[in-house]
Amino acid sequence: MVKFLLQRPIAVLMAFTACFIVGLVTYFTLPVSLLPDIAIPQITVQVSGEHSSARELENTVVAPVRRQLLQVSGLREIKSETRDGAGVIRMEFEFGVNTDLAFIEVNEKIDAAMNGLPKEVNRPKAIKASATDIPVLYLNMTLKNDRAYKETNEQQFLNLCELAENVVKRRIEQLPEVAMADITGVPGRMLQIVPDAEKLAITGITIEDLEHALEANNVEPGSMLVRDGYYEYNIRIATLLRTPEDVENIYIRKGDRLMQLKELAKVAVVGKKEQGLSLADGKRAVTLAIIKQSDENMDAMKAKLKETTDYFASLYPDIEFQVCRNQTELLDYTISNLQDNLSLGFLFIFIVAIFFLGDVRSPVIIGISMVTSIVITFFFFYFCKVSLNVISLSGLILAVGMMIDSSIIVTENISQYREKGYSLKRACATGTTEMITPMLSSSLTTIAVFVPLVFLSGIAGAIFMDQAFSITVGLLIA
Repeated sequence: MVKFLLQRPIAVLMAFTACFIVGLVTYFTLPVSLLPDIAIPQITVQVSGEHSSARELENTVVAPVRRQLLQVSGLREIKSETRDGAGVIRMEFEFGVNTDLAFIEVNEKIDAAMNGLPKEVNRPKAIKASATDIPVLYLNMTLKNDRAYKETNEQQFLNLCELAENVVKRRIEQLPEVAMADITGVPGRMLQIVPDAEKLAITGITIEDLEHALEANNVEPGSMLVRDGYYEYNIRIATLLRTPEDVENIYIRKGDRLMQLKELAKVAVVGKKEQGLSLADGKRAVTLAIIKQSDENMDAMKAKLKETTDYFASLYPDIEFQVCRNQTELLDYTISNLQDNLSLGFLFIFIVAIFFLGDVRSPVIIGISMVTSIVITFFFFYFCKVSLNVISLSGLILAVGMMIDSSIIVTENISQYREKGYSLKRACATGTTEMITPMLSSSLTTIAVFVPLVFLSGIAGAIFMDQAFSITVGLLIA
């Protein structure tokens, strides 16, 4: 086999060049993630019911939905918890169940249960868990004129919250690399009406009159059909109050006088009483947890996100954007660790070649074979849909060390035959053929250690599958 390849140097060179180019192209298209894309066999159904006690919510909503969900195929265990105003149903499936199909079936069962639920209840929400749902970074939005651990201007912060919810969050979620931006630190808002006691006393209007006026204007009956002979009319009454200005412009009649609410009371949007805060460097902040699409490149996501935040920073100079809890640093450290291993490998090869082999050209040959092997490995990553993550890169780092050992052994054996007077082709053929069997045995025994990881059940087996794949492919190509 070795002699056959040595007799066709151009074909071998072109084949390896083609594989190197294909591997290099696929490297830039590989998805880069912190962890492998593993579907956790769990689905959570959230039930909300404001102003409902735990017992009422359990009997009217949670129990009917749970009975429907018991029919989902592949279900291993189901648990439910109910408290005042909210309920949670946790479903655990057998490992290996297609969670995408199970998620569709869960939503179908929820739709079927909606017919027996009270009309005022919102549709329960199903949530599918995945290892890639971990936020890769957090984006904090703060006011520049704020001081650390000092009181924040409430109106300015509410404007910041409105901008974060309606503009920044939606724009970030429009990026193809971002799956979701989960927002926290936004206080609830309510409409505050403060009547002027003196004006109410002068006009003779009572608090009850104000309440009746608000109730009368905060209705939306919808469409009605009126038949008149052969004609039909669709009438829609829409008086729902949606903005503070709508409330201010409500008319109140008292005797012969007609007044607006803004003449009798002060109307403003204020924040509700908070149960927690989001702080960044001591300043009150709105925090966006950025979750990446599982099949997208992390570096591309960071570049797009920085471009978006820089754009908003130029539009709103009073707002400061800051990235924190950046989980990508661990992945960057792993990639830099791989680069360091390659650099140290080249250094050790050079030292060994100088002091033991007495040849300076050997490190170049070994280095080319190592880089080519790693780049070709990326093609199999792309072909088998394995992402570059901490687990797969750790396996590749282990494979690099074993590649160096094999390269040094073969090169040193060829050098010994050269010293015996063999020609270059004969030394390469004899030295490689002599070592290929023990090298192949050594690689196969190493691979055999990681093969049981493929058959390991549960999420642990799915995680270490990437490591076993990296080592196996790397050694076989080397």
